[in-house]
Amino acid sequence: MPQLIEALGDHSPLDIIEVESGEACKSPEVCFHLWSHLLELEFTKSDVLVCLGGGSVSDMGGFVAATYKRGISCIVIPTTLLAMTDAAIGGKNGVDLSNVKNVIGTLVQPEVVLVYPQFCSTLSDAQFLSGMAEVIKHGIIAGGELWSLLQTLSPQVREIPLQILRRSVEVKLTIVREDPLEKGRRKVLNFGHTIGHAIESAALHDEKAIEHGLAVAMGMMVEVKLAERLGLISSNDTNEIVRVLQAWYMDVLPNFPNWKKVEPFLSHDKKVEQKKNVYALPVSVGCFEIVYTESALDVQVAYNEFVED
Repeated sequence: MPQLIEALGDHSPLDIIEVESGEACKSPEVCFHLWSHLLELEFTKSDVLVCLGGGSVSDMGGFVAATYKRGISCIVIPTTLLAMTDAAIGGKNGVDLSNVKNVIGTLVQPEVVLVYPQFCSTLSDAQFLSGMAEVIKHGIIAGGELWSLLQTLSPQVREIPLQILRRSVEVKLTIVREDPLEKGRRKVLNFGHTIGHAIESAALHDEKAIEHGLAVAMGMMVEVKLAERLGLISSNDTNEIVRVLQAWYMDVLPNFPNWKKVEPFLSHDKKVEQKKNVYALPVSVGCFEIVYTESALDVQVAYNEFVED
């Protein structure tokens, strides 16, 4: 924040609104507070809302900007690796309702996203690993150079090489530009998120919040195993993907809720179509298929390979 204030100098009036970090800020109550504050400031459509923070701040701030006076300009400055590679890019904005993740939201692009890699040096281990889950996801989706680079990166490092960060951002930007409204190709970015969001929602319900990226990491492992059970991916490719994910996450994953707690939240997933859950499942590294299913048995078996029933 001090660096931002110094950079702005005397160019324009600045009002600072602080919110709680993490998922706690993604609530309708916080949005109402911010809308009211903007109204008191006589905020106009020629003013700009700057969202400085992690993924939750960009999710919630983008939603506030998209809905206040039917849309005002928004600049996002992500301060976590997760936000730099995922939440801040693509225009998905949202808040939670009744412990269900991102059930209220918009799809509106920010004016600008400013990525300042040096923020990564301020992250805790859990925050860094949470962000790396999205980077690894992009590697599995894109294959090629990024996947090769990730396989040479030690899971013990806590500093992401600029080449990998840049390539991860490029992967998501390319997909978003190709399919901004998520009608086709962009759906692959949901890899790990159908299960991951259900895990997060179940944990929130038990008041035991789990870092988004850690839930997505578990979601990716489960969904790869699901793909194998459905005959979409070979055991060799499954093992390659799971091996990389386990190298990064098996020693740090928290105690995840069991299947009975997770399953009810799958029906609340915003991607559900005609009572069928939607999964972006790998056929191989760099190749995906969108699968619709209402059967939970294969998902349960895949989930229980990693979490005790």
